[in-house]
Amino acid sequence: MKKIQTLGLVLTLVVILMLAFPADVSAAPVQDDRTVFGSNYTLESGRILDGNLNVIGGVVDIEEDAAVSGDMFVLGGLVSIDGTIEGNLVVVGGTVTLEENAVIEGDLISPASYINRDPDAVIEGNQVESWDIPWTEFDMPMITRPPVHMTGMQIVPIITRLGKAVVSMLVLLGLAALMLLIMPKATDTMTLALLAKPWAVLGFGALTALVMVFGGILLTLTICLIPLVILAGFAVALGVLAGWLALGYELGKRMASEIFKTEWHPVLSAVLGNLVLYLLARGLGLIPCLGGFLVFVAMLFALGMTVVTLFGAKPYPRTPDDPDEIEPVVLKTGEVPQTEEVDANLRVEPAPETVSLEHPIEDLNLGARTTNILKSAGVDTIENALDRLGQGHQALLAIDGFGKKSLSDLKQALKQNGYQV
Repeated sequence: MKKIQTLGLVLTLVVILMLAFPADVSAAPVQDDRTVFGSNYTLESGRILDGNLNVIGGVVDIEEDAAVSGDMFVLGGLVSIDGTIEGNLVVVGGTVTLEENAVIEGDLISPASYINRDPDAVIEGNQVESWDIPWTEFDMPMITRPPVHMTGMQIVPIITRLGKAVVSMLVLLGLAALMLLIMPKATDTMTLALLAKPWAVLGFGALTALVMVFGGILLTLTICLIPLVILAGFAVALGVLAGWLALGYELGKRMASEIFKTEWHPVLSAVLGNLVLYLLARGLGLIPCLGGFLVFVAMLFALGMTVVTLFGAKPYPRTPDDPDEIEPVVLKTGEVPQTEEVDANLRVEPAPETVSLEHPIEDLNLGARTTNILKSAGVDTIENALDRLGQGHQALLAIDGFGKKSLSDLKQALKQNGYQV
């Protein structure tokens, strides 16, 4: 039997075994190879299993004077052996008890596993418990054809890396959902800054990174300022994380509006957008040099978003004033007389010369759903939107399907285009 050395073959073996033996096999004849998948199996005393025995999450008892003529592979199972294993015993993430009469004629390989061994139990081959599995001494059970020659690999480190990647992804998605739940307005402010001035955002991100690197090096030379460097590094890392989550949120919104022609809940947009962004980043990381550079540039954008908006506390670009929640609305002409329906804080000022009031409402990039709702209500230009805002918030909230979230998006977009709203 040829030597098998790759994790891919181990995973393939598990899938094949799951498909080929979906049912409880404990009552099968004692011949050929056998697999126990999530069930109980007992090899009774005096009986011989003529083949390999594979245990995947099952409970197996090999009684005294029972024997397995081939190899035994255990993946996350509970096994008690008081008989003979004529081949190798490989245990990954399982628990095996070697009783008094247990005999292992081959090697015992047990990384990340727990072995209870009676002092009288016999292991004739090598016993390996380290993370580096010497596959050159191991014949993989049940894979005999075709012969496969592979370079050496370490199975457990690869499984560990895959597990860490999955956990990292789940943590990232959880943080994205949490950020949209506790600070939705700040997240919108960061994304609007990116849409309004993308190159300025990138520049601020790169400048911040340079200051952090060179300033950190200089400050560490003073020894006493090392704690300050650590705090600054923590703040920068937090900024990159917040900006990255905001990037994923914006990606989710674009997916909803451009691909699915709908508008998702902000939390759903954040989760799905960050999932796609994470997978893209992992995929780009497989490309030598260029992939890592592109991910680094995305991180600079993320850092710049948090820096220019002060973690979403201030809009960017800055407006001359910093109005409160209810602020003056900039209209085209004249002053609107105060009525009971019109907010007392609303006033009319000359419109900025840099933005044309005749631009269509699509120029605000509100998303397909919000834009269509406004157009269906006759608000198809920026002038119409400002006129409605001049009548008070309820004039827009009365539109069917136009809620507070859409109102907030409209006001933020107008700010980004130079209007005080």
